[in-house]
Amino acid sequence: MSILNRPSDGLLSVLLALRRALVAYGPQSESRLVELCAPTSVVPDGKPDMARKTLTRWKQLGFFHEADGELLLHPTVAAIEVEDIDALRSAVLRLVLAPENNPALSGESGDDNEKSKASDYTFAAAWALTQDPYSFPAKYKGGVESLQAAQVVEPRPFANDTRWAGFAEWASFLGIAWSAKVGLVLDSAFAVRFAIQDVFVGTVELPQDEFLTRLSDVLPVLDGGRYQLAVQSQIGRPWRTQRTNQISPCLSAAMLTLEARGDLRLEARSDAPQRILLGREGRELRPVSHVVRLGVS
Repeated sequence: MSILNRPSDGLLSVLLALRRALVAYGPQSESRLVELCAPTSVVPDGKPDMARKTLTRWKQLGFFHEADGELLLHPTVAAIEVEDIDALRSAVLRLVLAPENNPALSGESGDDNEKSKASDYTFAAAWALTQDPYSFPAKYKGGVESLQAAQVVEPRPFANDTRWAGFAEWASFLGIAWSAKVGLVLDSAFAVRFAIQDVFVGTVELPQDEFLTRLSDVLPVLDGGRYQLAVQSQIGRPWRTQRTNQISPCLSAAMLTLEARGDLRLEARSDAPQRILLGREGRELRPVSHVVRLGVS
């Protein structure tokens, strides 16, 4: 299955507990790690099914690996300070978006439930980030369910509300949305903020076209990214057709948020090629020719 199907593929809370146990106690055998996080005296019927399901899925995704009969964290994850949840969120996002974890979006067969890995989540994220974040439905019933049908998306990102609930949890943790009382709100500012350290390697200023190309390489669910392009070809009736000189409303909102935070400065130089930031319903907001990273020496 995919990480969206939590009853079959585990829970975020369990993943965090497994990670915390390995940080605290070091490499462990699989049985010992499961017992530490889900003691048989505590879990229903003495069966730690959810711990085992979570461990199985995230071993497949590379969060854990095995050496000499013991489980260890992925080196990138192991290097993160135990309380640095934001860095952990960013590292997990990179794992989830890795080509080897998205066979259905990387030209391989992803029909087999076990081989699909994170493809279902990535497909759903790429589809959601093509939408208008100001009007995207916050709930599944009567909202997202109807929208994906109206747009004739095949396959549908969400077959049922169980998958939507899984997406809402993972999308919030992985920084492309956040949860509110009304439901899920699309907002990729967190994911973009953690990507810019890779985007601006060796420089603090980029022309908008180079910035967007580098960003789509790091976060391929955004404008121009290989996953978003793959998903766009599977939308029969998209809500709008984006021109090449425009930046989608979702990405525009993230960039404007980061400018307001003081992470970026968006400049419009008259002697350079520009793209247009878009707002609600695709309304044009302002041009951008260069993106400058702030707060670094």
